[in-house]
Amino acid sequence: MTNPLQAWKNAWQSQSGSERILKVRWVLNPEQPPLENMAITEQNGQILDIRPVRASASDILPILLIPPLVNAHTHLEFSSLTEPIRPAQPFQDWITAVIQWRRGVDASNRECIAKGLAESRQSGVTVVGEITTTQPVARNDVANDSTVISFREIIGLRQEQIPELFRVATEHLAQHAAIQRDNRVVGGISPHAPYTVHSDLFESLIELAVSRDAVVAMHLAETTDELELLQDGSGRFVDFHKRLGLWNPAIFPGGRSIREFLEPLARVPRALAIHGNYFSSEDIRFLAEHSNIATVYCPRTHAFFGHAPHPVLKLLGAGARVILGTDSRASNPDLSLWKEVQFVGRHYPDIGIPQLLAMASTHAADALGLPSNRHWIRKGGPLHCVLLNAKSNELELRKLICDALTQPIAILPIET
Repeated sequence: MTNPLQAWKNAWQSQSGSERILKVRWVLNPEQPPLENMAITEQNGQILDIRPVRASASDILPILLIPPLVNAHTHLEFSSLTEPIRPAQPFQDWITAVIQWRRGVDASNRECIAKGLAESRQSGVTVVGEITTTQPVARNDVANDSTVISFREIIGLRQEQIPELFRVATEHLAQHAAIQRDNRVVGGISPHAPYTVHSDLFESLIELAVSRDAVVAMHLAETTDELELLQDGSGRFVDFHKRLGLWNPAIFPGGRSIREFLEPLARVPRALAIHGNYFSSEDIRFLAEHSNIATVYCPRTHAFFGHAPHPVLKLLGAGARVILGTDSRASNPDLSLWKEVQFVGRHYPDIGIPQLLAMASTHAADALGLPSNRHWIRKGGPLHCVLLNAKSNELELRKLICDALTQPIAILPIET
């Protein structure tokens, strides 16, 4: 016997060109009240009408409809992993294990990236903020209605490396500038972190981003070890750098802070402060005053490393922008952004569903420099949305979202 969803899909695909009606249990839009028991009328990919229907209607599908999601931060090169890399602590040992994994991996980087893009698509994500190491994202691996912001990762602590690394960043932006029109792959820059990028190189990359109107992503305030290195010029990162033959006390003299990185980032059109696990009160006030910098919270990766509670509520309470990412399979069991939404929904009940959805869609798209209008479900707009299984006896919406829903079922429009 054909299940109701499959029967609807069959009927939907047979009506190409005519008006088609989709009746669902819930419609969720960012920053708007949830709509229950709604009928959406569509023709030729455009929404003609959205209206309520009787709750007793027998043809309402057990579906929750949301806009396509945005994964603001991930590293697709690790997408072949079946479980996170360990040990998670100390952080420097995890980095060492990551380096060793990179050296021994058999699958090509291109295959891993394609696999990660496919997994992202299956979990309702159409926009990905990807940290690119050596293998660029192939345009043909990106779906027609999807976008990858390819942040070229730059790592270098030696002064003599700066000209070559600056050239790499410049060429990356130039290579992707020509294909921005169709929005499949857009270039960005990622000075990796305060403990891996020379201050002169960082300043040069900021100037490049300003001149090219490029988005910048940087790991910031990820660990207390990072803060200790900046503030005191000591700690685990000193030993880590010495093991790699990179330690230079002149680069880390102490007396520095995260603010030295936030202030330059405030000069670029759009910037992502990735993780922000240990932002100070002063950092949070600065971020609230500079809405062009968004903090990317990666909930399950944060939990994997056993960090102190994330300052997400303090950031939101101050008026700073917070968006969501998965990070990679090196620190996360999968790339499902919806599971990140569920995690936040369970652990932070003070964050309302409309705001939580914005963190995973419209706010994230805007932070990446992309139009947010493809992340709304509204009359006159395109029918571009994600179907989630809401087949449950749970009547309270928050519990339904956090506990009862599984993976997304499909992304509309469904090809006929």
